[in-house]
Amino acid sequence: MVHSALRAYKEAGLIDRVVFGSDYFGAVRTSINVIEAATFLTEGDKRAIYYDNAAKFLRLTSEQIRRHYAR
Repeated sequence: MVHSALRAYKEAGLIDRVVFGSDYFGAVRTSINVIEAATFLTEGDKRAIYYDNAAKFLRLTSEQIRRHYAR
């Protein structure tokens, strides 16, 4: 079900609006596995879901983003 939703967002050109999140810490690994198993997502799509889309939404500065990637 999640894959069909992700595929629909990608096909509609909306993958830049998808962000990774979980309100239950125990589900994080499962959620990551679901995204990693989505063979139709590029590495860039995954990076956007995990970080870049949220950074854009939160209006992080280039310096903040650089520091995060440096860790």
